[in-house]
Amino acid sequence: MPTPARPVELGLAVLWFLVTFTVFQKDEYLLYPLALYFSYAVWRDRRATAPILVGSWPLLLLPVWAILSSPMGVVPDEAFRTGVQMLLSGLICVLFAAWMSPRRIVLTAFFATGVCGVLSIFFTSYHDGAMTGIFAHKNMLGAKMLLLWAAALCVAFDPWFRLWLRGAALMLAALAFMLILRSHSATALVLSLAIIAMIGGFSFFAGDGRRTPADRIAAGLITIGVLAIALPALLSGPDTLVDAFFDRLGKSRTLTGRTQLWAYAEGVIRQHPVTGYGGGGFWRYQENDLVRQIFAKFHKSPNQVFSFHNSFYENTVHFGLIGLVLTVWTLVWAFGRLAAQLLQHGGMPFIFFLAVAGVELIRAMVESELMRPFVLAHMLIWIGACFLSKHRQNSRPMPLMQPPDPQKPAAALRVETP
Repeated sequence: MPTPARPVELGLAVLWFLVTFTVFQKDEYLLYPLALYFSYAVWRDRRATAPILVGSWPLLLLPVWAILSSPMGVVPDEAFRTGVQMLLSGLICVLFAAWMSPRRIVLTAFFATGVCGVLSIFFTSYHDGAMTGIFAHKNMLGAKMLLLWAAALCVAFDPWFRLWLRGAALMLAALAFMLILRSHSATALVLSLAIIAMIGGFSFFAGDGRRTPADRIAAGLITIGVLAIALPALLSGPDTLVDAFFDRLGKSRTLTGRTQLWAYAEGVIRQHPVTGYGGGGFWRYQENDLVRQIFAKFHKSPNQVFSFHNSFYENTVHFGLIGLVLTVWTLVWAFGRLAAQLLQHGGMPFIFFLAVAGVELIRAMVESELMRPFVLAHMLIWIGACFLSKHRQNSRPMPLMQPPDPQKPAAALRVETP
């Protein structure tokens, strides 16, 4: 099915990628009008979006639960608004999957993140010797440049793109890695190396899709199994390579106090285990004594934004254990679809989607952004998963028109499926 998007709408999609990649003052004046327009476009182009939406229904489970449980939240209006934003985010993912091909999605992400990477050279500040770029702090610069790093590498090594574009992608990949180093973010540095490993591994073991030799796929599965068994043992012992690596970076295995935050989160979950506090219901400094205690413990000022630094704890606090189950369900659904498309179709676009998903899953263990609405990195995961529904719809055999029976009226045409 050809894309129903107009050229100007593809330009709006690029603008959306930019707005959801970075945060700036008054960005809501762009974000919300674009979200409303794209929501209208989902309905307008329903012949293209409806089949994808039906096939991608797990994507809407958590947003629907957030909306339905909002009356039980601490701040019902805020909880309802959060649920609606999550729902809009999912619908826009479906729309972009209908509008664009996987390679166009990768190229759009590459352009949007590349613009922010270049701007970070000319408009930056420094904190304790680390660059922040156009972002709020150094860790955000490192985290955001991971997406440019992944997109640039996938464009650079994709033979379907022209040589000049692949050369430009290599230069932006070098820029992204330089900014990661200048951000002094140990997490971003580790994940940048993980991205190289994932792109290389996925390319070797399944990059040709169905044409990949079976023994190579088997070797990849065996490698994953060995790593799954070996990594816990390597990480659990004293004086491991991980300890030495973190010591070299000046970091600690305690994750700079995050484990203490998680202990607080477990206590909060016990208070509202089923439905949670609702979106935006917990981190309210003026109304919540425990929040003030946490802020004092971690030396935060009242006007700062804080979190539990773990997406699964964060989602459980706000949406309850039901929300946690729906979060895990959505992730399993998305990873299964991305892996299936890589094994079936191969190619750098699906390697990109799966690499981004892997990085965001790792970051979800130490950050609280997963499932948050209007975040580009997460939307790329859901868009990639939605492509399976699009491919299934496009691969269905078209009905054959049978010639009219001369003994019957000419208008009586039968439509049969072969």
